[in-house]
Amino acid sequence: MMHFKFSPKILQRLGEELIPNPDQGIIELVKNSYDADATECTVELIKTSAIGGLIIISDNGVGMDKDAISEGWLVLGRSKKAIREVTQLGRLPVGNKGLGRLAALQMGSQVFLKTRPKYEPGVEYSLTINWDDFQEADVVEDVAFDVQKSSTDKRYGTDIIVSNLKKTFNKRDIQRLAKELLLLADPFDNHAGFSLKLIAPEFSEIEKQVNNAYFDDAEYHLQASINEFGIAEARLLDWQKNVIFHAKHSAISQQELYKTPRTEFELWVFFLNPQTFSARKTSVSFTQVREWLAQVGNVRLYHRGLRVKPYGDSDDDWLNLNYARARNPEVRPSTKTVIGRVIVNDPDDILLQKTDRLGFIENEAFLELKRFAIDVLEWMAKERLKVTETQRQRIKKQVPRDLTEAKARIEEVIEAEVPQESRPKVLEAVQQYETVTERETKVLREDLQLYRSLATAGTTAAVFAHESAKPVTSIAKIAKRIEKKGKEILKEKYEQYFGEPVRKLYQVSKSLQRFSNFPLHLLKREKRRAGVVDVHSVLDDIVALFQSFFEEGEIQVIKEKIDTKPCIYGSEALLEAIITNLLTNAINAFNVEGGRIEERQVIIRTETEGTNLKIKVLDNGSGIHNIKLDEIWLPGTTTREDGTGLGLTIVRDSVTDLGGSVDAIAKGELGGAEFIVELTLIIE
Repeated sequence: MMHFKFSPKILQRLGEELIPNPDQGIIELVKNSYDADATECTVELIKTSAIGGLIIISDNGVGMDKDAISEGWLVLGRSKKAIREVTQLGRLPVGNKGLGRLAALQMGSQVFLKTRPKYEPGVEYSLTINWDDFQEADVVEDVAFDVQKSSTDKRYGTDIIVSNLKKTFNKRDIQRLAKELLLLADPFDNHAGFSLKLIAPEFSEIEKQVNNAYFDDAEYHLQASINEFGIAEARLLDWQKNVIFHAKHSAISQQELYKTPRTEFELWVFFLNPQTFSARKTSVSFTQVREWLAQVGNVRLYHRGLRVKPYGDSDDDWLNLNYARARNPEVRPSTKTVIGRVIVNDPDDILLQKTDRLGFIENEAFLELKRFAIDVLEWMAKERLKVTETQRQRIKKQVPRDLTEAKARIEEVIEAEVPQESRPKVLEAVQQYETVTERETKVLREDLQLYRSLATAGTTAAVFAHESAKPVTSIAKIAKRIEKKGKEILKEKYEQYFGEPVRKLYQVSKSLQRFSNFPLHLLKREKRRAGVVDVHSVLDDIVALFQSFFEEGEIQVIKEKIDTKPCIYGSEALLEAIITNLLTNAINAFNVEGGRIEERQVIIRTETEGTNLKIKVLDNGSGIHNIKLDEIWLPGTTTREDGTGLGLTIVRDSVTDLGGSVDAIAKGELGGAEFIVELTLIIE
């Protein structure tokens, strides 16, 4: 009789390809502790900054006897968890193939297992795996293990020591691992009763950042659920915990019942601006909340008590929050302004994790789960939009009535209080005021049409930017795959044939990523709120945002800033509009036919003159020509064939809105165009 036999290389390939990074391997071993009913699990990293370090994972779970080791822990591709028996603590096991453990154990060249079964007090079983033994074997079955039994005074539980690590852990790796461990069992509402600890200096710092909960400072709290029949329900609470919207299934979903397990969805939405926090008289600053959300923001998915990656990672927008925000920024949150969790128990194994343990297979149940969450977010946005639109329409209808009443009141006062001989002059002055007001209204209407067109172009660009992030990420992943396989196959010849092209792919991917972030950065809602604006901070942010453009154009940017911290009153959005368009103008000055090719330079300078601040943007391009200087501000006027002629119009209008002035010099200090923006400083 013959049987399948497996080469030891299969073990190596499974270990390398199942787990993409070291911290994910450790998470897999921690999940085993959870399945063993542990309430505490500790991960210790020893000398992992260099090759050859070791990792110790210890827990207080039920441990394993000899049969459990032989028929469970050492069996690959099948797990006793597949039976789905509920543990004594009421947990449903989260693993299903036993392969994640293999990948994690192969992080080092040797594994030492020590386990003390709960139902055999005073007994400890130990086992050593030397992966080098498999290199000398023809098939996996040739390597046997000897399980040792000894007495112990330790409490039940399991220790796994993975030694002689093949990879190192730098500070960033440890910080990422700390964050993954802290978020694994939902630290904000841990019904799982599973405490995790990482013995590393970075852990306490990350733990403090994660555990600082600011839920009471959220603007909205969304609560939604699907019951056992697939019927959805949702409610939205304001910051005072009042229910402002409530909906049953038919108002949330336009389709049939959700074909997915019982699910709970909670989301906290924050308005990250000083005005919101100061209005509530809270001791918490929006800066604290923003830093907290930088660590824990986004919506994560918890399955059977533990988090499933990659949903909710910093680069994973699985519910399309940012895409929806780009389409409608007024009523949509982003991954940086929310914290949320989708919780599903799934006792019938409807949701199936992928073999590499990263995410679920996109079967009907998972797609229905995702549809539910997106439908609820859509419902929330529509309800908020209805309120906003109702208020806007009410004001639009009320304004003409208010104007009519105000005019009538003025006439009454004139009739009652102004002497007969003075009335013609007063009425003439009122008429003159009405004429000027009507003229201003007409100008505002024209501006409104112009900026609606610009808003349409901007939001469209943001949508394209968001969608481009997916193929851009794919470019980087493909480049990494080519690099890895190329080095394996070509070895020393890799650099000759593929080194430079792959580096170019990485460079292009990085540049495209920066470009795609550009419009999303500029469209942030909170920047449009009026307040005190730190000018240098805005300048630094915009220059950093433009860095890829400068690098592509080989343009040297010099910032000459005064030593003080100049502040103005207005909005970040207006100042950003000014600087963005002036820098765009400077970049375009180099791209004209016959433009400067070498030693391109742009200077951004701040100066003070009395109570005023001057912001100067200079370049050494060809200057302003083929157009009158007083015509450059007119909408639609441009000297470039592909230009819109709106950039400098936006600059002029934005400066005017900030109560300042702007001037231009055709041939400035550097030989190219020079723009001078003058604004009023806030004097402290």
